[in-house]
Amino acid sequence: MAKADTRVTMPIAEIAVDAYRIVFGRLSLLFDLAWLPFLIMLAATLVPGYSRLYLDWGGLPSWGGEGINVRAEDLIEAFTSLLCLNAFAVRWHQAILFAGEAPNPNATFLRAWGRFLLYTLLVYLISAAILAAMLIAAAGGVSNYVAPAAGILAALVWIGMLRCSLLFPAAAFGQVLGIAAAWRLMRGNTWRFLGCGILACAPVILVSTLLLSGMFTGFHIERFAPHPPLGFFILRNLIPTCSNMIVVALSASVLASFYRRIVLRRTTAL
Repeated sequence: MAKADTRVTMPIAEIAVDAYRIVFGRLSLLFDLAWLPFLIMLAATLVPGYSRLYLDWGGLPSWGGEGINVRAEDLIEAFTSLLCLNAFAVRWHQAILFAGEAPNPNATFLRAWGRFLLYTLLVYLISAAILAAMLIAAAGGVSNYVAPAAGILAALVWIGMLRCSLLFPAAAFGQVLGIAAAWRLMRGNTWRFLGCGILACAPVILVSTLLLSGMFTGFHIERFAPHPPLGFFILRNLIPTCSNMIVVALSASVLASFYRRIVLRRTTAL
């Protein structure tokens, strides 16, 4: 006897609207879970730049040459964001998945945070390796087929990462879920997940971009280079930090909805 198809077709608009309801309908929870990582991220963004621009301090070292320049303050900001955004994502996933229910004893924060960091670092390393290969190919004048091939490979890897996205809420829920199982469970819903993510996050990113663009125009920032007004400097870092926290909350809400509808409902049915 053939197995029944147990796949769940995810409603894109419904999940995106639900993500907004969860995030903006529970602002007290958002502030409660986000204030500490938000302040740490903001400090890591403001302090090095403020010291360099306004205190006549030489700033942190930088490496690289013409065309590629890596600053220590950028690395500090990236590393701090990695830790803080993942910590917030874990807490937000758990708040949604365990709402009104007893927490899974295996869903400890540190264990889930460690897995989130591991998965995120894996994504970064794979992406960085592909980008490095493309840059080396371009700089070395390698065959014209290398760059397009690397681009196709990057797209395939990115789609594969989307297909395995259920690993994140599973880690927050304290459930052991392998890559193969995550891949199989997302079958038929990968593009729907992408659509939900775009529908939920694009408005916030667009508003943030318009605010920053309006600030550059309103402050006539070109007149103050290289020392912009302090108010502009603070807002230029405050707005993206707020945007990042909201985007993570919306993304986690979408992903938690997928996990609840695909995995938890399936487990309950069994």
